[in-house]
This record gives sequence, structure tokens and C-alpha cells, in this order.
Amino acid sequence: MTDSTHTDYGTAIGLVFEEFAKFLVKRNDDRLFNEGPDEQTGRILKALHRIDQVAPLIPLTNAEIDLAGFGSAPLIFTATLNDRGVDYLLLSHVADELGWFMPRAHEWAEREAGFALEDQRAQDEERGDGRIGWECMRDYIRLDIDLIVDDPEAKPDANGKQWSSYSDWLISRHRLPNLLASSPWSKEFMDNVMPAFSYSMREIWGDKLKDIPTYSGGGTPTGSSLYDAMCDTDGLTEEEALQRARRGPALDAPKPFACTHPGCTDSEPHSVWMHQNRPERG
Repeated sequence: MTDSTHTDYGTAIGLVFEEFAKFLVKRNDDRLFNEGPDEQTGRILKALHRIDQVAPLIPLTNAEIDLAGFGSAPLIFTATLNDRGVDYLLLSHVADELGWFMPRAHEWAEREAGFALEDQRAQDEERGDGRIGWECMRDYIRLDIDLIVDDPEAKPDANGKQWSSYSDWLISRHRLPNLLASSPWSKEFMDNVMPAFSYSMREIWGDKLKDIPTYSGGGTPTGSSLYDAMCDTDGLTEEEALQRARRGPALDAPKPFACTHPGCTDSEPHSVWMHQNRPERG
């Protein structure tokens, strides 16, 4: 790459980053905390350039992925380091689709990023070359925008107000199963994917799990094997299991479902949670 080409790329990506940072600030203009729009835009730009120095970010357009039937979200960037590609979504986009309160989604991302940092430091120490790696830390990129929102579950401050501060993140699509399993749809998601997971376990371990007994919480043998516990396909074929894994917030029973939400007359299976968090879908 010539110097002029490198300069052109740097200028172009800088403009992309600036446009994205301004979009994110405008998207949250009523929740900015501690600093104004210009300062917050600068913080986002620093976060983007920081990861871009590790693995160059390439913007994606018209690329949307399904959230296992619970919604969809656009891919924002992609980046490759050491032959490992990572596609990024914006956490707030995903949280909006799932009806997940952003401070809780932020807590999840912050916790997972902490685990990733521990794993990275363990790898760095084991490698022993004094180099600080990024291999484990690229799945959770904090964008350093500082936001605040009323939170009825938060502990009151000195003035009696209840609020939570949070940030937005770029999240790798590889981490979507973990995200969904921690979201408000965790039970539905896990119920959906377990038959497909069981087929995967069969393929990986075969009959080896049949020789491993399981025990109750009190240490008493259950009479079943780990194969029975982890390879139950719920009577579905592999194709049906894959379809179920992507079905979203469906209930097992196709019969009319008596919703307990006041005034609801919809007989189609759905969750009361939808009325409370996604009224346009309820």
C-alpha cells in the first residue's frame, strides 16, 4: 500500500468513525452524562481508533442478522486479526430488539469483558514474551459514551433519585448465544436451542456420554447417564431442532393461550412480557 493510498484510507475511515460517533451521540442526546455532545463524540472516536489500531475496522452496510427469531440487528463493522474475523453489532440495537433495559445489558457486557480480560492476561503470562495481547478482548469493545437513565431498581442517591449510568458497546456476533442466554428471553432461548444442542453433543461425543452416570444434588445416583441428560432431542428430528432454535418467542403449545395481560384478547401464543416491554409487538 502506497503512502497516498494509506492516507486516503485513513481519511475515509476517519470520516466513517466520525459519522458513526455523531450518530451514536444523537441517538442518546437526552441521556448524555457528565459531558456534552462534542466531548462524547471525541470519546467514541478514541475508542474506535484504539481498536482500529489492533484490527482495522471495515464498515458494513445493508448487513442484518437474525437474533434467533427474537428480532434482528444490523452489523456495523467487521475486523480480522490473525485470520480470525469478527463482525460487530451495536449492543443498544440488540437490546432494543430484545426489550432489554440498557443498563442491564451494559452490566452483562462489562462483566463479560472482565472475564475476557482475565483470560487474556492468563494467555499473556503463559506466553511469557512480555507482549500484551488482544485475542480474547476483541469481542467486547466499550465505546466510552457516558449515559444515564432513570432506573426504578437502582439504589436511591443522596437526593432520593434512582438512576443508572451505562455505556454502549460493539459486541461480536460470536457472542450472541451468550447474550441471548443472559437476556430477558433467556428461558425461551434455552428451551428453543436445547434440542439442537443435544444433536451437537451426540455428534461430538457419540456414545461416550452413556458411560458417565449422573447424580442428584444429594449425591445419589439418578440411574441415568450424561447422555440422557444432555442429548435429549425432545423427539425432534435434526431439521426440526434447527428450526426450533430459530423460532424466537414461541410457546410449545400451538393451542390458544390465555394471556393474563389486562384487556388482551389475542389468542396467538405470546409472552405477557411483550406487553410490558414491546407493546408494538404485544
